[in-house]
Amino acid sequence: MSFNLLLLGIATTISPLFIIAAVVMMSESEKMRTSWAAAFGWATSIGVACLAIVLVGGAVHGSGSPHRRHWWLGAIDLGIGLVVAFFALREFRRSRSTSARELPKWMNRVGTMSVIPAYGLGLFLPANVLSYAAGSEIVQQQYHDAEKWIAVALYVAIGSMLEVLPVLYLTVRPKNRERLLRTWHRWLDSHWQQALVGLFSAVSVFLMVKGVVAILRA
Repeated sequence: MSFNLLLLGIATTISPLFIIAAVVMMSESEKMRTSWAAAFGWATSIGVACLAIVLVGGAVHGSGSPHRRHWWLGAIDLGIGLVVAFFALREFRRSRSTSARELPKWMNRVGTMSVIPAYGLGLFLPANVLSYAAGSEIVQQQYHDAEKWIAVALYVAIGSMLEVLPVLYLTVRPKNRERLLRTWHRWLDSHWQQALVGLFSAVSVFLMVKGVVAILRA
């Protein structure tokens, strides 16, 4: 597994919006299964997005020299980096507005969701642009067929850690649930926008540099 893919997996899993949604969901509902459904929806979404790029990229790679470097893979990274930079700038502007510091309005409905809507929420929330970048990275590494599947699975596992592990911990340690959720909720309520801006900014710089380097080497 490449270092770049590891970084993309970490960037994927620390999405503040999903973590906030999971905390709200667990705080306002006694049914932990809704949080599990959202976590599995998240894993499904990033896995499908990553695999789509791997399959398309593998087909294009297979049509040429196995050692040829394709400039368009770097262009994908560069394009995704620019998109993430746009989100970072937009969120930064919103964070400077007093009226925009509240949690998104759709968060008010999270605590009353049943299993199926919670799974749909997990599908919707991931920053799939990072999953596309992960798929592009796997293609650039020129893994064999079995290695590609393993790389996708490892990316999904890393990219879902902070979506699954907290839910697992609170499932097996219900006595600590109320206190921990109250602490998490308070911190996230105050810092979620700063976390988003920092995450998007770091990821955008990483992807743009990576894309430019890949294009120059092609």
